[in-house]
Amino acid sequence: MLSVPLFALAQENKDREEKKDEAKEKKDEAKDKAEDAVEDRDKVVDGPGTDNSQDRRQDRRRDAVK
Repeated sequence: MLSVPLFALAQENKDREEKKDEAKEKKDEAKDKAEDAVEDRDKVVDGPGTDNSQDRRQDRRRDAVK
């Protein structure tokens, strides 16, 4: 009689641990994606409207005229 509730309790604990692990994995994946997005953003040569982008645009126009 007593063994059935103990098995149920053990199963519940196991399920909780699995859910915690899955949640932690999802959190870590989201964190990695966020870090990758920041790294990709930093790799942009020059964002539009910056002085460097304006200079590059002028250089390309100057080279196209030649």
